[in-house]
Amino acid sequence: MLNYAKKSNLIIYKEHLLKFLFFFVNTNIFKKIFLDKIPEIYNSISITNKTTNRLVLFSTYNSDGKIKESLLFYLTQLKELKADIVLIDTSPYSLPEEIEKIRPFLRHYIWRENLGYDFGSWKVGFSEIHDWKEYNQIIITNDSIFGPIHPLAPIFEKFNSQEIDIWGLTDSYELSYHLMSYFLVFQNKIIQSKEFENFWNSMVYFPTTWKKFLILSYEVGGTKYWKKFNFKTNAYIKFQNLTHPIFKNYYNNPTHVFWDKIIAENSFPFLKKDLTRRLISTNEFERVKDVLGKYNPAVLRLNEKEYSII
Repeated sequence: MLNYAKKSNLIIYKEHLLKFLFFFVNTNIFKKIFLDKIPEIYNSISITNKTTNRLVLFSTYNSDGKIKESLLFYLTQLKELKADIVLIDTSPYSLPEEIEKIRPFLRHYIWRENLGYDFGSWKVGFSEIHDWKEYNQIIITNDSIFGPIHPLAPIFEKFNSQEIDIWGLTDSYELSYHLMSYFLVFQNKIIQSKEFENFWNSMVYFPTTWKKFLILSYEVGGTKYWKKFNFKTNAYIKFQNLTHPIFKNYYNNPTHVFWDKIIAENSFPFLKKDLTRRLISTNEFERVKDVLGKYNPAVLRLNEKEYSII
């Protein structure tokens, strides 16, 4: 299990090398030559028209094309927030009987080529939903998480009462400071701004082997971009409130190193799936059972079923 501890010298070296290489990857000429591919859209199904003022662009992937119960659970909770949901699917298979399972939750379903990770899916979502500017609030999220463990509504109530343009559930100091992109909310003036549209229009589709470069470009780079144009950002759980001081070469991802603390003490609504896999592989899943069993047994059962623990 990850703790709040210093990274090995090898990992620190690799991160420095990554940032050095990113200097070249992030140039316009490199992107034009090597990152000019656009993913194919295999299917785009409109199910309903706009019904609310909240839009969710949801990125999903599953190796066998099957809809997991954890996805259905999450979609149900998002629908209860009165949101129009667009599901962008990069799975190798799109099965009609599986799409029927999720149809009641969706405004639109898109099946596309697996290129560009989540940011690529969100970009495609914007390109297919032509009236996105008519929404007051836009959420981008993915299926890298189990939950919600705690209700989402109180978190939205908190930020709806503030003049915040973009907020996330957690921030992180991994690689550099940023709002974590598994759940980001855009609202107020940012949606109508030319800077918001330019961010998505200028995005390129990174290959699936270049994930770290994508993180630096659009997760870390996105936060820098919003701040550059003086948009107001915030996080529901701030890393600086979890530990002090913050050490540069430590593991600074709060959803890993403080996952149990933020669920128990801060009503954090999710558990990262990659952390779950790691805890299972190191025989530390008992802690997950203790925490989720106390706060949301239903999410615990989804964990156990998805990883065939029960």
